[in-house]
Amino acid sequence: MNLPMNLNVTRRFAVLAIVTGLSFTLNSREVGAQELELPEALKPWVGWATWGDKHLNCPTVYYNAEQPICAWPSRLSLSADPLGATWSFEVTVFSKTWVALPGSGNDWPIGVLDNGEAIAVVKRNGGPTVQLSVGPHELVGEFRWEQMPQRIHVPGEIGILRLTVEGQLMNYPTWDANGQVWLKRVRTDENEKDLLGVRVYRVLEDGIPTWLLTEIELTVSGKSREETLGWILPEGFQISTVESPIPLAVDDFGRAKVQVRAGKWTIKTRAFRTVNVSEIRFADEAEPTTNLELIGFQAKPDFRLAEIEGLQTVDVTQTTFPEPWRQLPVYRWETNSTFQLTEKIRGMGLQRPEGLKIQRQFWLDEDGRSLTYQDRISARMQQIWRLDVANGQELGAVRVDGTGQLITANHQNGSHGVEIRSRNLNLEALGRVTDLAKLSATGWQSDVDALDATFILPPGWRALAVFGVDSVEGDWLTAWSLLDLFLLLVFAMAVYRIWGGVKRDLWRSSPSV
Repeated sequence: MNLPMNLNVTRRFAVLAIVTGLSFTLNSREVGAQELELPEALKPWVGWATWGDKHLNCPTVYYNAEQPICAWPSRLSLSADPLGATWSFEVTVFSKTWVALPGSGNDWPIGVLDNGEAIAVVKRNGGPTVQLSVGPHELVGEFRWEQMPQRIHVPGEIGILRLTVEGQLMNYPTWDANGQVWLKRVRTDENEKDLLGVRVYRVLEDGIPTWLLTEIELTVSGKSREETLGWILPEGFQISTVESPIPLAVDDFGRAKVQVRAGKWTIKTRAFRTVNVSEIRFADEAEPTTNLELIGFQAKPDFRLAEIEGLQTVDVTQTTFPEPWRQLPVYRWETNSTFQLTEKIRGMGLQRPEGLKIQRQFWLDEDGRSLTYQDRISARMQQIWRLDVANGQELGAVRVDGTGQLITANHQNGSHGVEIRSRNLNLEALGRVTDLAKLSATGWQSDVDALDATFILPPGWRALAVFGVDSVEGDWLTAWSLLDLFLLLVFAMAVYRIWGGVKRDLWRSSPSV
């Protein structure tokens, strides 16, 4: 098995190579026998470079590189009688890890052997577990009891169970969603068969890319087994994420297999299509999961106006469509047919987009020569795809919808800014202004519809006046009312007249030279 090398490890070794002036390559080989072809000078540093990567050799869930799978168990065989039970299963371990065993605090496994040798069983996460090294392992053990319990716990990592009770193979074991396998409770219907009921609900989300959200409801009866669901994705869609309470495998063509047991299960998938979606259908050779599906459409009017054609709408209140999607228009789709996603208007048509709204905060340095600013920019249905900072301002950090953005230089004007990927903008920026003579009102090379600015001054500072704005609060000038200014003017004129008269009297009374 070839496993991808962790990116963080690669970066650490790259830095180490630069420091020592050496170059090398990393080869990921068979699990349990991974070797690193490193220069002798770097080998003592291997432990330091990989100290934070505890699961380096473990494969990960394809949609989440941070979720390692360090142990893969096979089918569990469990044989119970009134005096006790025996169990066995095989497990492949990719990195030293803890593996859960069947049983619980009340029914503790004893005589546990790992590849024929005794191994210690400890309690972790409320149940019995063993610590295993890298490689294949065959685990066996037993239970002892005075009276057979009604049920016993089986780890959720195990997908298939072979249960024998008092020498009789239980073709229809009762295995609930909590992992409890019932030993005494039997089904009242002895003629119950292996049945599988399937319902498929979808939502088509318009945009780039086009997303297809799917919920598959399985109603299962009979024994634990593997079932083939057929093609769960239309032609051209690629799987992105899968959420399933039971083991599920989906190949590159969208065909799915699932390990089922009695109960009701819901499988959720997300798929996308990067090319233009005009017609949606299953491939000619595909065998869809069901012949009839319900599909909703999530339009994005800020992107374009589009609608589904070729399908009949249904009254969602008369269906079992999932509650979170019931506000959408829902259609009835016979999967042997095709339907079209027709574009009516590209973009926003004649609708006038809203302009930018900026809230600015300034923190003046104590020396009064420069300041720090924070901008909060919002807009809806805007048509700006890049924002460049105004001249004289330095851009330090930018977040859009709480996610950090890469600051790039505009090759046309040399200004720094960010790319905008959403028509509904929620941006926060931090930066510095070192030359207050070049302070821009908006701070960006773009027109705005509304601007609100707040100056936070150091102790001992006071703003005299601010001109050119619709309204201002907190400066010295606006602290005076019109009456205050009138009285000040009258007082100033009175002082002038009195002081002017005094000066004339002094001049007249002074002796002439």
